[in-house]
Amino acid sequence: MTSRIFRIAKLRLSLLILCGVTVLSGCPADSTPKPTQTVKPFRGQEVELVMPASLKLPALWEVTLNEWMDETGATIRWSEYSGTEAESLESKLANPPESGGRIILFPLQKLAEIDRHLSPIEGNGFDTKDIFKGLREHVVKRNRAPAAIPISAPVLNCYYRADLLKKAGRKPPETWKEYQDLLDTLDQWAPGLTAVEPLAADHRATLFFARSLAFTKHPENFSVWFDLDSAKPTLDTAGFVEATEVALRAWKKMPANIAELSPADCREQILQGRAALAIGIEPTANSKSTGDSRPAMEVGVCRLPGSTKVYNRNSKRWDPLPAVHAPGTCGSDGLAIGVSLPKDSRDAAAWHLLANLVGESFESNWAALPKSPCRESQTSTATSWYETGLTVEEMSRSVDAIAQTLRDGQLVADLPIAEANEFRKVTSSVVGKLLAGELDPAQTCQQLQSEFEQIVTRIGSEKLRNDYRRGLGLPILELLESSK
Repeated sequence: MTSRIFRIAKLRLSLLILCGVTVLSGCPADSTPKPTQTVKPFRGQEVELVMPASLKLPALWEVTLNEWMDETGATIRWSEYSGTEAESLESKLANPPESGGRIILFPLQKLAEIDRHLSPIEGNGFDTKDIFKGLREHVVKRNRAPAAIPISAPVLNCYYRADLLKKAGRKPPETWKEYQDLLDTLDQWAPGLTAVEPLAADHRATLFFARSLAFTKHPENFSVWFDLDSAKPTLDTAGFVEATEVALRAWKKMPANIAELSPADCREQILQGRAALAIGIEPTANSKSTGDSRPAMEVGVCRLPGSTKVYNRNSKRWDPLPAVHAPGTCGSDGLAIGVSLPKDSRDAAAWHLLANLVGESFESNWAALPKSPCRESQTSTATSWYETGLTVEEMSRSVDAIAQTLRDGQLVADLPIAEANEFRKVTSSVVGKLLAGELDPAQTCQQLQSEFEQIVTRIGSEKLRNDYRRGLGLPILELLESSK
């Protein structure tokens, strides 16, 4: 009995102590934890999105951007532009961005026109070393640092009928000499089929330059089209003459309608079973191709052929090389994205949003948008991005070829200057005369030299030299001299 009373008394004492603690700490009704307020790091900042109207991004990114605004407290302002409107992209960037910064999605070939508006990407939440080395160092680099993140950077590939080559005991071409041999013996290993290259007016310059690099881009020469000190064009040198002779020899083996074909047309001729050899570009979106209706065959894809010799402009001689030299080019097409910051701003919301758009969620954010493999981390997934008429294995070869080209330390940016289209137009016109038999290779290079020199004179050699050096990621000469 005593024991039972003691237990009851002890229980009552415990309850009294508990109530006393409760009174001191607040009544039971107030003991429910209050919800903590979520910190929104960019509250009050506005990010401007300067985007191509044709991509319809406000609708495609609506969910992603709403979630990001809810998480960060920042807001978004759209500023779309059209490639056909009188107001240029650069005019959209004339005024300094607001507090949150500005994100710009633009054609890769416009980088030379707007790079002064872009802030270096390095060290702002994005691993720039993931970008293919050649693409990072020679196309998007400005002032020794990447100025933009490439979204698509199409390059020319060589497509071939792998099944027919295997049957004939032949191999894909590694040099332009081997490529020519395949053309000369086409009736033996691919009877009834043809070979095609994209020489339509809009693509002629890109093909001509891409074909020329194996003979003109010496490892000792940083520049290809202009002298880095004087800005004098270099189109009348022995390297370009040799490249033009090699190209013309190949084109004479092809049907006359190559003067009307685009890279997509050439690739499609392979898939239709009409061509055994073609130069084309892998589509950056779902393509309307023959798909499942294509003939039974195996398609191979490799990078463009190269050369075992290259002209050295410094020594004015041909140098033999221990391995095949096959530098590629890119930049005349594609997309890139970058950030423009308010003055003296470091912690801008634009960096955070850019990382959200192109980081771990890249594939979902860009699922319905143009893209091509531009990073090492994309090589394993890019094969499944699109339906392009190739099998998974064939797509894997294509991605490998693109990666090899864009990794190459000898990769060349296709005329990285604001006036690039002027030079491309005259190149297209002059190469058209070569195709028509109005000029021979030496005359072609002489006329190209003359046309380029006229454009340089109009622009001003000093301005072009500085713009060209900047486009190659080099400091301009005045800055170098002032730093001495």
